[in-house]
Amino acid sequence: MTPEHKKLNLGCGFNKKNDHWNVDKFAGCNPDEVVDLEIFPWPWENSFFTHIHACNILEHLGQNPNVFTQVMKELYRVSAPGAVWYIQVPHHRCDLYYDDYTHVRPLTEKTFKMFDQNVNLKSIERGLSDSTFGLYHNIDIEVYKADYNIVGYWLDLEKQGMIGSKELNIKLNTACNVAESVDISVRVHKPCRQENWLKTNTK
Repeated sequence: MTPEHKKLNLGCGFNKKNDHWNVDKFAGCNPDEVVDLEIFPWPWENSFFTHIHACNILEHLGQNPNVFTQVMKELYRVSAPGAVWYIQVPHHRCDLYYDDYTHVRPLTEKTFKMFDQNVNLKSIERGLSDSTFGLYHNIDIEVYKADYNIVGYWLDLEKQGMIGSKELNIKLNTACNVAESVDISVRVHKPCRQENWLKTNTK
């Protein structure tokens, strides 16, 4: 089936978007196409979609890390050069992540930066032990924005002047239940930015 839209809404559930191709594993939500995202390859052409919306779906996929890697490969494969992904996942220190027993792994901003080939190369040059999944799997994406959806309690404290933005940021990175979720905006780079490096260093 050829999608009618160049925008893809993955795991749409009942939150369908009029200008997107809405897909879900559950036929009962009446998606445009029923698709099991853990069966590969996905049923769409290479470089087809200009936008991918993945709201509260990726944390449900790929309990086996190899399967999640394949999900990332498919996301990249079906994305057009310069495509944009909008990803929302539960914050890894929020109870909302643990409430749903079908969540198979926490995902963070840094998870997706591990598929950024420029970040990968800097890690190699600095002798860091960070995983360089972008270079390893020939995927190149860039996280260009991350917005944290702060719990109302903490926002109220900030508005009342009882906590400053610096302290709130420290809480966000150390305490639980400060943010409910994170919105991650990603840009797809095709061709990969480090193709020449790969050709030189992976013979």
